Amino acid sequence: MNFLVIGEKCKDVFVYGEVARLSPEAPVPIFRPLYSVEGGGMAHNVYNNLFSLIEKKATIVGHFSSGDIKKTRYVDEKSNHYFIRIDENDTANPIEFNSFLLKLINSADCILISDYNKGFLSIPDIWKICNEKKAGAIVFLDSKKTLTAALIDRLDFVKLNESEYKANRLIADQFPEKVVITKGPKGATYNNQDFPSTKKITNDVSGAGDTFLAALAFYYMESRDIKFAIKRANEAASEVVSERGVSVI
Repeated sequence: MNFLVIGEKCKDVFVYGEVARLSPEAPVPIFRPLYSVEGGGMAHNVYNNLFSLIEKKATIVGHFSSGDIKKTRYVDEKSNHYFIRIDENDTANPIEFNSFLLKLINSADCILISDYNKGFLSIPDIWKICNEKKAGAIVFLDSKKTLTAALIDRLDFVKLNESEYKANRLIADQFPEKVVITKGPKGATYNNQDFPSTKKITNDVSGAGDTFLAALAFYYMESRDIKFAIKRANEAASEVVSERGVSVI
């Protein structure tokens, strides 16, 4: 089985430190960095989680945006409280459909599109991916865009968080058998059925949606049962939010 992940990547940086006093110049905390942790974020995080789940059961390829998108969080080491997140180079160059990429698309059994709406993918680009896939291949989309009915009709499954669902509700409600709505600690909803999250302590929600998408696709391709896949994806997301930073299942 061949998996293909397409989308924007970024560098996730977590700078952990401590605050002992406020600045005498303004009522802001003085942050003293202690250490930092870096990793691949956005679509790269989807890839990393899928790679962890696959082990030797399948092959996986990633096709990511170029550019230097970077997200840096400054975090209190003791409480895990975020002071600020700084995003740099927050755009990506458009995707190029060269012969190599088209070959990857045509050979994949499952395509995960992780679209953070940074300029890498347009609606026509996503449509083209659907058109170029081989017969029987399954396409999952996780997108920050306002979607169209024509596009969702071409996809197999769409993952939306609650705010994304609200922005696309009139369209999404036309496809209850395709749309999976994630609700953070409340779990997920699919086809008017709720799937409660497993009980875990939440330390950091960063990257949880990426983990959910990777697990959803992996377990669906193994079982061909979307409800089973949602339950397992809930479990996977619950695991990573109990860790600090962007974690891999």
